[in-house]
Amino acid sequence: MLQAELKTDLDSFLAEELAKYPREDLLKIDLHCHDCNSNEPDEIIGRILHVPETWIPTQRVIEELQLNGCDAFTITNHNNARSCYALQSEGMDVLTAAEFSCWVPDFNIGIHVLTYGFTAEQEVRLEKLRKNVYDFQEYACANDIPTIWAHPLYHYASDKMPPMEFFDRMLLIFERFEMLNGQRDTWQNMLVKEWIAGTTPEKIDRLAAQYDINPTQFCRDPYKKSLSGGSDSHMGFFSGLTGTYLYISGLQERLKTESRSQLALEAIRHGDMLPYGSHQNSEKLTIAFLDYACQIAINFKDPGLMRILLHKGTSTEKIVSMVGANAFFEIQRSKVTMAFIHYFHNCLLGKPPSFWTKLIVKSAYRPVYDQVVRMAKIHQSGQAVLADEYYRSIYAINKHLNELLFLRLAKKISGFKWGGRHAGIADIEKMIAQLDLPGNIRGYGGKRKKSGLDLRGFLDGLSFPFLASGFLLAAHFISTRVMFNTRPFLKDFSDKLGKYRHPERALWLTDSFDDRNGISVALQAMHRQIKERNLPIDLLVCSDRMESDDHLIVLKPVCEFTFPFYPDQPVRIPNMMEIHDLFHQREYDRVICSTEGMMGVMGLYLKQAYSVPAHFFIHTDWVMFSQKVLHFDQQNRDRIRRMLRGYYGAFDRVFVLNKDLHKWLTGKDMNFDENKIHLTSHWADLNFKPVQASKKEIFGIDERRPVMLYVGRISKEKGVIELPQLYHAVKQAIPDIAIAVVGEGPENEQLRKELPDGIFSGWVAQEQLPAIYSAADVLVVPSTFDTFSQAALESLSCGLPVVAFNSKGTKDIISDGVSGFLVGSVEEMSEKIIYYLANPQKFQDFRQAAVVQAENFDTDSIVTRFVADIGL
Repeated sequence: MLQAELKTDLDSFLAEELAKYPREDLLKIDLHCHDCNSNEPDEIIGRILHVPETWIPTQRVIEELQLNGCDAFTITNHNNARSCYALQSEGMDVLTAAEFSCWVPDFNIGIHVLTYGFTAEQEVRLEKLRKNVYDFQEYACANDIPTIWAHPLYHYASDKMPPMEFFDRMLLIFERFEMLNGQRDTWQNMLVKEWIAGTTPEKIDRLAAQYDINPTQFCRDPYKKSLSGGSDSHMGFFSGLTGTYLYISGLQERLKTESRSQLALEAIRHGDMLPYGSHQNSEKLTIAFLDYACQIAINFKDPGLMRILLHKGTSTEKIVSMVGANAFFEIQRSKVTMAFIHYFHNCLLGKPPSFWTKLIVKSAYRPVYDQVVRMAKIHQSGQAVLADEYYRSIYAINKHLNELLFLRLAKKISGFKWGGRHAGIADIEKMIAQLDLPGNIRGYGGKRKKSGLDLRGFLDGLSFPFLASGFLLAAHFISTRVMFNTRPFLKDFSDKLGKYRHPERALWLTDSFDDRNGISVALQAMHRQIKERNLPIDLLVCSDRMESDDHLIVLKPVCEFTFPFYPDQPVRIPNMMEIHDLFHQREYDRVICSTEGMMGVMGLYLKQAYSVPAHFFIHTDWVMFSQKVLHFDQQNRDRIRRMLRGYYGAFDRVFVLNKDLHKWLTGKDMNFDENKIHLTSHWADLNFKPVQASKKEIFGIDERRPVMLYVGRISKEKGVIELPQLYHAVKQAIPDIAIAVVGEGPENEQLRKELPDGIFSGWVAQEQLPAIYSAADVLVVPSTFDTFSQAALESLSCGLPVVAFNSKGTKDIISDGVSGFLVGSVEEMSEKIIYYLANPQKFQDFRQAAVVQAENFDTDSIVTRFVADIGL
């Protein structure tokens, strides 16, 4: 596992470095930390919203550095040394420093340069020169001002990832590199270490000649490359946990006559630096963002619409800023949420709430209160594993809030007055209509039409758990996004180094796996192939009825409920933070989704958070579903289509099961690029083949009676309401015809009434189906809804011809007039069945052709192509 390798190598490296020098000759300093004077964020959204990077007071940072064992001090605020000057004026021995945002003009990329030991006059000059990093570095070298390239693999590119040439050039103009950054994961940090370790004098000379750069203009010793560490803490509580040991020979004697800041500057100039710290992922950054979000919520002021609209930035950045601003406004409106945020922020800083606070906390929120107090106690104890312990408490808080939120939500849904199945559909249709915001600006000033739903009452009791859990999840998302936004580049970088390559492994998310539907059947077949071939793919499903298996992860749902308009398919809510952590722990690098529910949402979340490709496998035609099942009008079906266009458009690849769907997605209605849409297929397992089967044993009828078979979900969208008409039409010509129905569904009772002499088997296990297909005489598929007809393919594999509507789900499977018939109406379907059953020669020819037709759906070629299409 990559993470285990990284941790082992980092621990070994740090131990080896520390063993080089006597401990009494080392100063301990955090060479990269911030306080409230880092008030101008680099990120454009922060500037649009007019929020500083932190509100943490200078003295608080110093206290944390002392608490964590530092004996030399500096503060590296963005583009200014105000805090250092202020501390020096108070008589404190502090090394002057700043983190300058510099521009690399030939690559149009921004980088951060830690700079030490300059004067106030030199700072003015450095501020002007930072617009060109070459001028900046040349001036720093000429004036013996040591610099360190901060987090070299995290940069600020205006458009794309930098080429390797960029790093080659920076290698020539920098002597010192921040190898251990407390806000970056170990993968990124260790790649920096490996990159610098591979630098030789010969390489420097070769690159200097190649790029016509004289490294002595920028470096005192261009052949000596040194590594440093720093916490990069903006919130204070991690300051000093990551940093640098500085080696000064005879330190104790020299301290009698020289200041620590002078000695620290000397060691930095000579490159006598040893990073210290520990293995980490995104935990520290998550906690830092949580506290930052708390501070924004506490201090946020309306930036103003004109500022948001007219500020520099893309339209997307401005929309995100608008959404973010309104989110903080909503949080500030909730008194309970704001109280939680105040307590949470104070406890992160080691300040627990008073005893009296506990007495007024509602019992439902007591577990949250207990975890918050635990965090304060952890901080006060000075535990070395502060980040891990904080993270455990945050995880527990989020889990409880999620359970509370969705249990309340389930009660609201079950108690909601939907007015019956079809009235419920009407309510949903009204809600979808309400998603359209008015294009007329006056529409925002007046009263909008009510949907007929009491949403205010519906949301009562959900605000705090929703806002608070959303708050925690957002911090997870943002911290992971910041940490992994250069992931594609890191992957290429590791490939070029030939070290610490990230595993290639996919996580396949689905809301349905053990349900009685076609999606579950198809995914179970895929799971069997994944296990048999040991493919680097794991399926993840949320269920309380299943257990995990090889390549199958089963998470227990936080909550489960159903909607009245589709009661047979439960909605299961997973713990999103659990999936978030699992994705990183198991080292996945891509996502596949099969359902548009919670797992589909989670797939897009993971894609954006971890900067990984995400692919979607379409099983259901939702536009057709909205027409056939929900009975939506054309306007609302168009709304569904537009939503799907936005949803599928967010994925990197979309897999479809028929040519019509491929044509629709690439046509004028959806307008997707041909390269984005991939045609794939299901297959029938090897046990689907002709077998000896007795009608007497299978159906309980005479062997001579012909059997018309239906296999599938018994629901209106599957066309089962056509079966009685079809059966009676065929019966007029073939009086002894029998009809067998295999499956379950909401129309089961009604169908039994209309087919009193029908043979109903209910839902049967997959292993029983080959005998059922082999015993029947013809399979009927009355659906125009399916994206693929698994029953048709299984039927053909067993030598049973199929008569189906000429629709997208079947016409790619059946060869019309050879292995079955494709028809346009119920009348034509009955005619073809009568013709087929009355013609013995056609009967035998079709059965033989059916098996041949099914062989076109070869498992190996389908799976191999799919795996290749997702890049594995």
